Amino acid sequence: MRVLGVDPSLHITGYGVVERNGAGLRLLEGGTITPGKGSCLSERLAELQRGIEDVISTFRPDVMIVEEVFARTAYPRTAILMAHARGALVCAAAIAGLPVHDYAATAVKRALVGRGAATKDQVAAMVVQALKLRKPPAPADVTDALALAIAYLRRTDGR
Repeated sequence: MRVLGVDPSLHITGYGVVERNGAGLRLLEGGTITPGKGSCLSERLAELQRGIEDVISTFRPDVMIVEEVFARTAYPRTAILMAHARGALVCAAAIAGLPVHDYAATAVKRALVGRGAATKDQVAAMVVQALKLRKPPAPADVTDALALAIAYLRRTDGR
């Protein structure tokens, strides 16, 4: 099974493609999609959609996992902008016929570390361990995307 994890943002969207091969996991690619900073919202969304379309066509994942929008009452605009980014990414998956699942950050932390209040460093350490890497991928957006993919594989595998 091949899973595409996506950490959506209008600034830097992280993605990671992980494959289950037997009992282990294998990193196929991790990277970012970074829309132009001077672009208007619609152009940035189009760049995100084209970028994830390229990843989908290159790696042909079986499923895409996207982080749920989280909202802090002090920053409602951030949640709205994040929802726009997620919409463009999910739309690209739908056009490609790719099933999409949403995971809350706490569900990812529970799947990797065993508790929903785990720190980013703890999650990164588990990504390194699960994929047998030397260090966490950079930037953190890639690590977060890989954590989403690993969480899905662990939850569907029963581990």
